[in-house]
Formats: sequence, C-alpha cells, structure tokens
Amino acid sequence: MVAYDEIYAAKIKRNQGQLFFNVRDELPGVDEKWFIEKYMKSDIRRLLDSANPKLAAKPAPELLTAFINRECGGEYKRGEEWGGFLTQWVGEFYSLYQWKFNVPSAELIDILPLSYMERIYIPCHQMGWDAAVNKIHNVLQSAQKTNKF
Repeated sequence: MVAYDEIYAAKIKRNQGQLFFNVRDELPGVDEKWFIEKYMKSDIRRLLDSANPKLAAKPAPELLTAFINRECGGEYKRGEEWGGFLTQWVGEFYSLYQWKFNVPSAELIDILPLSYMERIYIPCHQMGWDAAVNKIHNVLQSAQKTNKF
C-alpha cells in the first residue's frame, strides 16, 4: 500500500519537516499556512509523492528555492507565523501519511486540513510517528463509515 520504496521515505519525511519549520527563516514574514497548503498542492510535492529521485535527494533549502521559483514565480504571501514546532510536526506527519497510505498530498491537505492538524498536535505529537499516523488513519476510516468527521 505504500507510495514508493521505503529507502526514500525517511529522507523525504525529514526534509519536509525541516522545510515547513525553516520556511519562516528563509522567507521572512511568510504566511506559513499559505505556504504549507500551496506546497502540498504543488507539482514538486506531487513528484515527491512518488519519490522522484532528483527531488528526493534535494535538501530542504533547495526544495524551498525550487518551489518558490517554479510554483510561485519568486513571490510569496506574507502573513502570520503558525506555531513553533507544529509546522515541523505537520510536515513530517503529512509526508509519512502520504507514503504509508499512498494518498496524494494535494488530497491529503484537504482530508486533514491545517485546522484539524492543529487540534490533534497536542494529543498526537508525543505518541510516535507510526502510532499517530495509524490513529488518525483509523479515525478517518471510522468517520467515512459513519459519515462523521
């Protein structure tokens, strides 16, 4: 069921966490929610959904430069910081969930919106990656069966 070979998964997960966490340092005044939503729906992230080797090997700063130049024409939306380590956790969580359940990132950001991710951060961030991803996946599966989410 995984999206691509496990050999790439840890690096892509770590890079996305670093990317989401460090974006405020690299793009002063960036609207972090705008960035995350736009990145998750970008062509770059779509290619990472299948572990494009060229992109999977890039460190977070290079991914950011490529994203801003290719997807945003060198511009970005200014706004509020979203919240400390929450951004890193969200980046890594989305990456692991996408890999483990082969859900396109562009859909995942809609299925698990940032408002929901903010709500689950406190109870989930200390339980370990696999446990958190599995718990939320089970919640989604149950919600789909009962049409309640």
